[in-house]
Amino acid sequence: MHSPGVLLFVYGTLQTGSEHPNGALLRANSELIGRGRIQARLYIINDPDDPGQNFYPGAIPSANSRDRVFGEVYRIAAPEIVFPVLDDYEACSENWPEPHEFIQRKVLVSLEDGTAVTAMSYMYTWDVADAEHVPSGRYERVAANVR
Repeated sequence: MHSPGVLLFVYGTLQTGSEHPNGALLRANSELIGRGRIQARLYIINDPDDPGQNFYPGAIPSANSRDRVFGEVYRIAAPEIVFPVLDDYEACSENWPEPHEFIQRKVLVSLEDGTAVTAMSYMYTWDVADAEHVPSGRYERVAANVR
């Protein structure tokens, strides 16, 4: 279970610029701590349920220190409201069959001001062999107006 004040790192459709309804829910129940980066690789996933029609980001941990994924860190004020909705959105709630496409895991985030924090993030778990790697690590540069 999530404790009050837990931090969440988002790097895709939940970021401010994406204007997704679940991002609005996140912002209504949390405080933006700042922008930061994690050591991971960012991919654009071609939705297996809607191939060629729906694409979304997925980050996987990386051992390569040059791999970075950029995003936002939020302090969740109402985890009992936010996490059930986001878990379902990220297909990792009990409503989705296992193995889950995304899982919540702890990540070390380097904030823009140089401090480091531990946050939860939804990380991709499925095969990325056919996914498009995003070398910049910035999802908004690939799909700035994703809905």
